[in-house]
Amino acid sequence: MPVVALTYLAFANTPSLWVVAGLLFGCLGDLFLLRPLQKHFFALGTASFFLGHVCYLVHIYTTYAVHVRWFWIVLVCAAYAAGIVVVYKGSRRSIPRALRPLALAYMVMLCTLSISVFLPLVTAFTWGKLASFLGASFFLTSDGVLCDMLFTKKAEPTKQNFAVMGTYILAQVLLTMGFAF
Repeated sequence: MPVVALTYLAFANTPSLWVVAGLLFGCLGDLFLLRPLQKHFFALGTASFFLGHVCYLVHIYTTYAVHVRWFWIVLVCAAYAAGIVVVYKGSRRSIPRALRPLALAYMVMLCTLSISVFLPLVTAFTWGKLASFLGASFFLTSDGVLCDMLFTKKAEPTKQNFAVMGTYILAQVLLTMGFAF
């Protein structure tokens, strides 16, 4: 993530410290998740990623304008909420009881991030906003694969590391490069 942060700083028209902070929290989360099967490291990693997404949201809401009718906002949010219900209901029993509130909060955060880059995209299309939306979508993919692997299959991440890390890195790169342009 430091390379992504430096690339972002080099190419962004107006670099945001919120984006850099988001990347640094992502790097911290990566360090904690080197031992994901230890619950406290998993919780600290998830909390770090959560704070990174909060930083991204601050950047989005201080940079982008949303001009869509309220009906579309409600419709998009309802679609994501339905997705959260379906995914959480299907995976809840596999997630350790102590981590369930954190897992649900993180799912809501990922969907909030995705919605928050989708609405500016449909307000005024740019390739940067499209890249950011795709990046947010890859976060959903990456974390979905990780959750399935850790809690449903109870496998070490190294068994499917490429799927998780490939989509995660793509998510960070697309999101931040989208913010840059």
